Amino acid sequence: MKTYTASHMVKMEDLNHHSNLYAGRAIEWMVEASFIAVSLEYGNGHGLLYKNTHQFSFEKSVEPGEIISYRSILVRTGKKSLTLRVGLISEKTGELKAEGYTTFVTVKPQTNESVAHGLSLDQTDDPDELAWRAKADSFFR
Repeated sequence: MKTYTASHMVKMEDLNHHSNLYAGRAIEWMVEASFIAVSLEYGNGHGLLYKNTHQFSFEKSVEPGEIISYRSILVRTGKKSLTLRVGLISEKTGELKAEGYTTFVTVKPQTNESVAHGLSLDQTDDPDELAWRAKADSFFR
């Protein structure tokens, strides 16, 4: 699947009391980045509703002034849901700073009635992508 990237510069107003990226802001940006990615995959942003964030966790602190990118990839397709894995990456070092998963449901824009999306995952033999798919599947068992 295609990877979509959205970047942010961490500013003072994005920090917590420990002077690193506030988790709430990181998740806000993650949901935004994953919505952009899923909208492009699905082709209709008005036909998507955010459902859930799964297992967001920081691996390393994000400092003020860092430029970070959210790299989103579709890793699970249910009949009416789409789940993305999102990695928060330091643009300077390439380090994974945090990761999480988001799920969106597909709906009729006028009524919000759920509808099947008709998307499927590409075949892959990439070990990282296969692991992300297995992890995403585990949220729905």
